[in-house]
Amino acid sequence: MKAPMTTPHRQNPYAPNHALPSGLVDLGGALMQSGLVPFALVENGNIIGSSPALRDLLAASSPYHHIDGHPLASIVDAADRDAVAGFCSTLLQERPRAELRCRLAQADGSALPVLLAGAAITVDERRQLVLVATDLSPWLGEDGGPLTMPLADAFDPATGFPRRALLLDRLRIALAAARRHRRRAAVLRVELENFEALLAALVPRAAEEIEATVAETLRNCVRDSDTVARLDRQVFVLVLAEIGERDDAGISAARVLAAIAALFERNPAAPAPVLARIGVCVYPTDGINPERLLYGAEIAVQTARSMDGGGFALADATTAELATVEELAFGDAQLLGVPDLDEEHRTLVARTNAVVHNLKLGVPALELARDVREIEELLRRHFDSEARLLASSPYDGAADEKTANRRFLEELDCILRHVNTQSVLLAVRHLHDWLVPHLARAQRRLAS
Repeated sequence: MKAPMTTPHRQNPYAPNHALPSGLVDLGGALMQSGLVPFALVENGNIIGSSPALRDLLAASSPYHHIDGHPLASIVDAADRDAVAGFCSTLLQERPRAELRCRLAQADGSALPVLLAGAAITVDERRQLVLVATDLSPWLGEDGGPLTMPLADAFDPATGFPRRALLLDRLRIALAAARRHRRRAAVLRVELENFEALLAALVPRAAEEIEATVAETLRNCVRDSDTVARLDRQVFVLVLAEIGERDDAGISAARVLAAIAALFERNPAAPAPVLARIGVCVYPTDGINPERLLYGAEIAVQTARSMDGGGFALADATTAELATVEELAFGDAQLLGVPDLDEEHRTLVARTNAVVHNLKLGVPALELARDVREIEELLRRHFDSEARLLASSPYDGAADEKTANRRFLEELDCILRHVNTQSVLLAVRHLHDWLVPHLARAQRRLAS
């Protein structure tokens, strides 16, 4: 397809100055910014706007980051460019809507099979195309033919969660987004020990209800942008897209453990206790592709199987990364000039450093967990002291600060509910990584 030599229009067709109903303006702008729908706006053969989801689908990472302003042909596989050109011409001249099965060109040069749905629209008397791409790779075999598995089988009928084929597609997109934003992502393999035996012991209606309850519990443990999949009756996989800190994956695993434990404490009729065992694998520390991350999570869960009462385990590389904890410094530069707060900060740093030192000496996990619990109580009293000080100051972020402190204590408590070497390591790291910015924030608050 030959792109015209004219400069493409760069104006956003959804900008409020266009004569469109406000609802369409809001919807168009939201879709353009969302990670949900892979689509592009095309005018005169050039892409004038694309959604992040389309760039993620193409694994658009630097230097293949921007596709806006480029010819549509630049993201179409060479073998299908004539077909796509004819498809676009038909949309503009003959048919208002149509679909075409073709291949797009990914950033690494591979061809991605998609179903391209298109529609022609008119914006300020200019004819444009809206092209939506649906990834077909989960439903196609290596020869490009359809898989024997029906499309309906891509989802677990009891929970509505994706199965393995669709999970791989969702995970690939999540990794592309994490790569593009230079952030981490994580895979959590959740095995519910004795869950299958429980389902077999129940009448079908009761089994369906407990499956639905477990599904709702897992959904509530993740964000809307994350994915929950089901591999078999008692194995689930959570894909956490674009996590900020490496601690976040372990904290999420701890929350899942707590939620599952609470669920089955309220339903004690199981033939044997239903225990959650979770393996955690983090991108890019533990792997950079879906298969490696899923395998790493499966290996990590083997460690969790040896833990009494359920538990979570981090992949080896992530454990090693978390283990690089250095002692904190506290000197004149950290002093606020408020004696009570300075003494509390000094005590918190000293007690945290003592735990870090003992962790490296190999002190048993139960003893370390007890020390962290004592620091947790010191933190509660310290937060009360800060709240009293902020109540009489002009600082206007006190409410947000209180919410953040409460969330931090909840995370620390959640991590320590299942005590083992890895959970204590994560708790110490989380405490360590929180203290450094906390001291800096305290100085800024006092200065304001």
